[in-house]
Amino acid sequence: MIDNDTDCHYCGEMKAVVVCHGCGIPLCNTCTRLEDYGFGCDGGQILAFCPDCFRDPGVNTVLRFPEP
Repeated sequence: MIDNDTDCHYCGEMKAVVVCHGCGIPLCNTCTRLEDYGFGCDGGQILAFCPDCFRDPGVNTVLRFPEP
């Protein structure tokens, strides 16, 4: 849960709405990068990342698998 008075740690300009799944910093809508993690045929979850964690295959494990 994000406190309404928390600023985005990444840009410092807007209010935070979510925390990064990788590093836990508060993020605004603009700085948030979403990744779709699928679990089999009928399951999945959308995870929020900061731009740095989103590009890091050690954190965003979806990047380890090339698209078909």
